[in-house]
Amino acid sequence: MRRADSLLTPLIRELGIEDGIRLAEIKKDWYSLFNKPIAYHMYPCALSKGELLLNVDSPAWLQELNFCREDIIKKIRSYGVKTVRFRIGRVSPNVKSEVKNQRAKVKQLTSNELSYIEEAVARITTRH
Repeated sequence: MRRADSLLTPLIRELGIEDGIRLAEIKKDWYSLFNKPIAYHMYPCALSKGELLLNVDSPAWLQELNFCREDIIKKIRSYGVKTVRFRIGRVSPNVKSEVKNQRAKVKQLTSNELSYIEEAVARITTRH
């Protein structure tokens, strides 16, 4: 009996889908590879010949991530990534909804906290 990977690896190479499979693995592991907030502002878009193209959601993050380029490559080198390139683009739709959900979580004030605020504000006087 032969191991399945010994049979599949040559077939995958021959079909030319090796980069696509690696990209799918990177996407599957993305949130375990990178922590918040970085993982929410960049997302893998394409992989070709060892170069990973990452979509970034803003120019500010694009500049910040350029400083982290070497650290990013180290984390994903085991997937066959040798270099990364950034571009402004859409990140995963799941990320956007998760970020919105995090922002939507607003703490409700207790009645004691509201009373304290009302008393503090009542003592403020305005001068014209």
